[in-house]
Amino acid sequence: MTQLSAKQQAIVSAAIEQFALNGLQATTMEAICQKAEVSKRTLYKHYPNKEALFDAVVILLIERIEPLTAIQFIPNYDFEVQLKHLATSVVSLLCDPDYIRLSRIVMIESMRSETQAHRLNEKFSHCEQSMVVWFEEASSAGCLGDHDAHFAAAFFWGGLKRLTFWEMAIRWQPPVDEQQLEAFIEQACKLFCRGVSPRQ
Repeated sequence: MTQLSAKQQAIVSAAIEQFALNGLQATTMEAICQKAEVSKRTLYKHYPNKEALFDAVVILLIERIEPLTAIQFIPNYDFEVQLKHLATSVVSLLCDPDYIRLSRIVMIESMRSETQAHRLNEKFSHCEQSMVVWFEEASSAGCLGDHDAHFAAAFFWGGLKRLTFWEMAIRWQPPVDEQQLEAFIEQACKLFCRGVSPRQ
């Protein structure tokens, strides 16, 4: 976890607010100074330009994702129980307002510039690959039947995102309440488990 000083935290928080409101291109360093209540000297000491501040936002987003990559598949342990644990952890992140806010900033920049999109893909590639490892290990244990691990991971993540993250991030829908989330996770895991036939 990146350790920031109080001044840096104020600056990054101000940058996030300005990026979310105006976008990276329209945000000025002066506006960030005013919002963070720091001098230009202090701002430029820590972040020489807006791109450096944007990278700080990307780091915060990656740090929120990284705990998911640490969840390991356990062979010879109930597959559906593990899947529910994974889904609960994922949905908790996908529904987090701060995560959604940071994601919007990054997605907008990715759509704005092909060069930026390639740069961001490189930064997030480790997280994405790590999150596929769980399904690769499940496949090795015979829990996915004849289904490809990468396809299974994309199907699972895509389903969870479709009914949680994308609704809030793109359509600005209100958060799903806890009871509905629990029911959604239960149904998603049952559907997934019934769709894969473990090898005998």
